[in-house]
Amino acid sequence: MEDIGIILKALDFSARRHKTQFRKGSEKVPYINHPIQVANLLVNEAGEKDTDLIVAAILHDVIEDTVESVEERQELIFQMSEIFNKKIISVTLEVTDDKTLEKKERKQLQIDEASHKSVNAKKLKIADKIMNIRDIRDNPPSDWPLERIIDYLDWSEKVVSGLRGVNIHLEQLFDESLLTARSKYQPITNTLNVNNKNKL
Repeated sequence: MEDIGIILKALDFSARRHKTQFRKGSEKVPYINHPIQVANLLVNEAGEKDTDLIVAAILHDVIEDTVESVEERQELIFQMSEIFNKKIISVTLEVTDDKTLEKKERKQLQIDEASHKSVNAKKLKIADKIMNIRDIRDNPPSDWPLERIIDYLDWSEKVVSGLRGVNIHLEQLFDESLLTARSKYQPITNTLNVNNKNKL
């Protein structure tokens, strides 16, 4: 019952923080769906049972995506530490990008630091990448050109290469999701390449 209580607290906390946000897809899905789906994937597809990991999954975008200043970030971390244990906060922070850095630098850091993450942080990041790829496959952002989609898929593969070795089921799910996403967009890329050659 204690585990259920802390999971529900995380759901409530995350829902409040993300209440005005939506995913980038053209269907404008409420943002809270994403952390719930990541947590669900970890439990029901990857077989994870660690409550701290599940709670961190529900909270994983709160710090990164719901504050706009260093001061707000610190206040939010303090609020979370009053509710959730140190392990949960630690994993959440491990998967949180530093938004004070340029996007290109943040993306490179995800590749460079992947192999140095804790086991739970690696599991969470793989699950997050799986759900992002599934979203891009099934409900891509309407303003993303094909090149950006392909770049995201390639970059995700590089990040996950440093996260492997913690859950074979997660790795298989990632590989399957990446394959189906590429199979959707690769024919388009090939067609564009052929058309461009014909114009030469």
